[in-house]
Amino acid sequence: MPIDPMTALQAASRPAPAASAATRSLLVIGAAGPLGSAVLEQALSSGRHASVHVATTGPLQTAMRGLVPLNLAAPVRPPVPSVAAAVVVFDRARGRTGREEAFFDTEPAQLIELARWLKAGGVDTLAVVLPHAPAMLPDALRHGLATLAEQEVAMLGFRRLLFVRPTQFSRVDEGALTRLQRFAAWWLSQLQLMLPSRERPVRAATVAAFVFEVLQQWPAQESGTRVASAEVVCDAAKPEGPAAAAARWLGPARADATV
Repeated sequence: MPIDPMTALQAASRPAPAASAATRSLLVIGAAGPLGSAVLEQALSSGRHASVHVATTGPLQTAMRGLVPLNLAAPVRPPVPSVAAAVVVFDRARGRTGREEAFFDTEPAQLIELARWLKAGGVDTLAVVLPHAPAMLPDALRHGLATLAEQEVAMLGFRRLLFVRPTQFSRVDEGALTRLQRFAAWWLSQLQLMLPSRERPVRAATVAAFVFEVLQQWPAQESGTRVASAEVVCDAAKPEGPAAAAARWLGPARADATV
């Protein structure tokens, strides 16, 4: 059947469809612990990313579709891959597993260095997941930038910068701790018992889902820095789920969430 020239011209003049989220790539740094593992699994299973680059401590043999290892433990740091966004997880709850040996671990002291590397490599959206103990932060700092390092990262010029502060779990390997560290872990666990329900720890999978819902729902035309406190993250554990919690938090009524 011959094609009508007018139909062909009309089809050619239509704008190309916008690239879907599935065509965008992501970089995850800090997948060694339980929270970082949940972030990586959520990134791979969501179907929103064509590929997920993950920071490793060396070559990683994997047949998992879409997973791209990136060796950050090499003597010379590799260039930043072409990604739409990066998620850096500072996991406070860790164990002795093969995952920790394979995936690059991170410490809060590395935040500025990693952020500079990512910004210089062209990343414009950065999410930082840093569990903490809400009882040890003044109320004003729970909803804003809590450290000089966070303030410096905010000044680097990321188009979108997201800090997520879930309440940290106190699960630690006590056999590997000193007496003082064991006392500190016990003290933090007692503080958690006194926390209001909206500040208590939630499942790692819920935190991960909330992070990606925020990145997905954040309006494309809006830039800036946002801080999700423990109370906000806790809302993601409600029956309506992380998507509803992210939508409510990103709404106009939560303008105080923008720094």
